[in-house]
Amino acid sequence: MRKIFTVAAAAALTFAMTTTAFAAWKQDKTGQWRYMTSDSTWLTSTTTPDGYKVDVNGYWDGQPSTKAAQQASGNVKDQGESAVSQYRIGGTRIFKITDASFDEAANAYNVKVSLFDTAFKTSEEIQNIKKGDVIELPSVGKLTAENNASRGVIRTGRKTTKDGSYVKDSGYSVRLSDEAGNHYMLSGQRLRKVNADNSTSETILRPVATEIALTIPGYRTTVRVNGTSRYSSLKKIIENKMMFEATLNGSEVAELKDTVYNYDTTTTPVYSEDAAHGNLTNKDQY
Repeated sequence: MRKIFTVAAAAALTFAMTTTAFAAWKQDKTGQWRYMTSDSTWLTSTTTPDGYKVDVNGYWDGQPSTKAAQQASGNVKDQGESAVSQYRIGGTRIFKITDASFDEAANAYNVKVSLFDTAFKTSEEIQNIKKGDVIELPSVGKLTAENNASRGVIRTGRKTTKDGSYVKDSGYSVRLSDEAGNHYMLSGQRLRKVNADNSTSETILRPVATEIALTIPGYRTTVRVNGTSRYSSLKKIIENKMMFEATLNGSEVAELKDTVYNYDTTTTPVYSEDAAHGNLTNKDQY
């Protein structure tokens, strides 16, 4: 029965691949299915346009299409993350409030957000970077590779061993520098900047999209972020136009999490007007 299901699911994915003009399902060199977008990057941590779920590494979870199941039951309401599913996110997805209003009748905030990503390139793209190559990154500019991309070991989110432990996979990273003498470490998960005098460091965010409309129920509570004792309520996040992580149900925020990018922490110890995440609420301390 398992074999029959796998064959049927693979056939469905193959059909989706042949009927999508600008995006498609493809198998990587390990034989696992991933959804490639029109700009040759993988969708991650989301539901694909045809209703399949993929994890943080872009791998299909092996389950049937949620959209197909809804249509079969007569419930065609979109329960995926349609508000952002078209955007490729390679690292951690970060939202930033840009505008908000409260609908008293619906007891909900109607907000506009900008979308950021901690990742700029995939590990596969980084793998091909050689010493001396000049690459241009959005919101950062032109950077020069100080070395050839090298392989490191990272822990993935896929549990495939019998004892339930995580698989260790290989990822690539490369050291970069700009004309001002600042240094960067680029991996498939983030871009880390260290100032020329080594006095400060920060994680730079990749701008993805703006003016995304979301709805946040007024009763929604926020989840405390790991790594800091600080905590922001939903009201504070909205009024201060702060950043947050979220899971979505269509365009509605189903779960909202505070993020370290709102605070002075070891992850983001500096405030910079030029930084993509320059919205720290404690900026007056700098």
